[in-house]
Parts: sequence; C-alpha cells; structure tokens
Amino acid sequence: MNTKGRVTIPTDMDAVPETLDLLKRWGADAIRDCDGTEFPQELKDTGAKIYATYYTTRKDNAWAKANPDETQQCYIMTPFYTAEDSALTISLMTGISRELMKVNDHDDITRWWEVIDRTTGEPLDAAAWHYDAATESVVIDAPAAYHEYTVSFLAYLIWDPVHMYNSVINDWKDVEHQIPFDVRQPKTHAYTMRRLREYLESHPYVNVVRFTTFFHLFTLVFDELRREKYVDWYGYSASVSPYILEQFEKEVGYKFRPEFIIDQGYYNNQYRVPSKEYKDFQAFQRREVAGLMKEMTDIVHAYGKEAMMFLGDHWIGCEPFMPEFQQSGVDAIVGS
Repeated sequence: MNTKGRVTIPTDMDAVPETLDLLKRWGADAIRDCDGTEFPQELKDTGAKIYATYYTTRKDNAWAKANPDETQQCYIMTPFYTAEDSALTISLMTGISRELMKVNDHDDITRWWEVIDRTTGEPLDAAAWHYDAATESVVIDAPAAYHEYTVSFLAYLIWDPVHMYNSVINDWKDVEHQIPFDVRQPKTHAYTMRRLREYLESHPYVNVVRFTTFFHLFTLVFDELRREKYVDWYGYSASVSPYILEQFEKEVGYKFRPEFIIDQGYYNNQYRVPSKEYKDFQAFQRREVAGLMKEMTDIVHAYGKEAMMFLGDHWIGCEPFMPEFQQSGVDAIVGS
C-alpha cells in the first residue's frame, strides 16, 4: 500500500524537527519553503521532493535600486475634485500609501497622464493643466465651475504589494521593502533569465521551481494607514509602463489612453462591461506574458526540473482558463 504522496509540508529554519515528524506521520512526499522563510540544510536529504518558491519580480533589491527606471508601474486615478470659481489643485497621492507608490513624473506626463472633466466625460488638453512637482499636484488653471475633475497618472510600485500585505498582516518588523522590477523591460529581461540560470545551478537539490507567480500583480492598493483601499484579483492596472504601452500601440494601431484601464475609476473590475480597447490590451498582455513564461519554463526544463505556477499574486496574463496559457510550458498549478 502506498504510504506517501500528494501532501506538501511548508517549513522554515526553526521548524526542522516538527517538519521531519509531520513528514513521517502524514506520509508527505514533498517539502516547500514560504515567503519570508529559508530552506534548512537538514531537510535537503530526506528523499522528499523539494519545491522551491521562486520570485521573478522581487527579492533582488540590489538590481531594483540600480535600475529604478525599470521598476514596475501602476495606473491610479485620484478622487473626484469639484471646481469652484478659481484654479483647482488636485493632490495625486491623497488616499495612497507613500510606502507603496511613488508618482512617475519621469516619463512624458502629457502623453501618459490624463486629466478628465468627469461632468462631461472629456479629457482636458495638456495646455489646460500643469504639474507642481513640489506638492505632487496637478493644477487646472481655469476649470469649469462646479464640474468634477480627476487625474489618471502612472505611479512606480516601490514596495511589492504582496510583500507589503504579508508584512502588515504578520506584523513583520525591520523588514526591507522588496521593490518589484519589470521583467518585460529590456535590461531586466536579460538579467532575469541570467538570474534564473544562476539560481538553478546553485540549487541542485530543488526538484520543482514554484513560480510565485510570474510578472504582474493583480490590482492591490493600500491607503496611508496601510489598509487595503482597492483590490481586484483580476485587475490589469499594474501591468503598465510606457515601454509596454508603446509596444501595444504598435500592435493595435491606435493611441493608448489611460481611461482604457482606469474606466471611470473602476479599473475595469469584473463587474464592468469591458471596452474593445481594454480587451485588446488584455489579449496583448496575455500573449506577451505567455511568451516570457515559455522562455522561463524552457530554462527550468533544460536543467531537468519541473515548473509549477502558484495561482495567485503576479498572475496577470497567465490565467489558466485562457487559451494563451497552453503555450506557457507550465507543468503544474498550485492553488493559493
């Protein structure tokens, strides 16, 4: 009778005896590490299958800090502001954690930002507003009285939202904020493939690389008090950058607008009817992500290991229920 199989034990440095005991008592066939844990040397020779959590977009702050232009980005919309009879000032970071995000005023804001008169639904010409970097505010010089306005802008994710979530929920102290880098960008793409090979060569005991997950996180935004402000498990607002959007424009043949994602501030959540442009963007992202997944799973297979995808976290573009996933080369999926 088979006494082992289909049970995975999570572990950490301070739980070796307990892990060995449970491995025997439960008949577990595999051991894995977790976020914020290390894999003990004593467990590498148990004969159990070793699953190793692998992060493609974080846990390498040296690279992230050296290449801040390739930090991941997100689209954010401000609250609605009502104009009166004078200039209207809109603070961009109101209601947003400054630990989590930083305004991207590095790229061309007149191209990638959008100021919208929400009363009429029309975007303002770039000449009608200006940005005050000192206060991180957009000023509309002559707004229509009593009309409502918003600003849609790009922000850098300077703390990976999942790492922030884990830190807040578990009350981790003195933990360095992990900065998510964008694997889609040229420098980071090349570095990521080299980094994966180096990892596989230095971890010969690993049988299964458990990707957590791949490249872009679902929409998860925190406010100034570290509370969850907006969460959408299926959201695509955190899969953007000028580099990515320029590629999208070349493929579809029309100009990108922030409103394709912002969608009146609903961020195209699953209760909204998606526009043609948003569906075009999703399809583009899925094809691009599946291609990069295949590149990484091919590397894993070349080292004689399996590639497993954690169904959660950075899973934009690699939804298993969509056809592009079939091209990814993933061997298995594990639920969150």
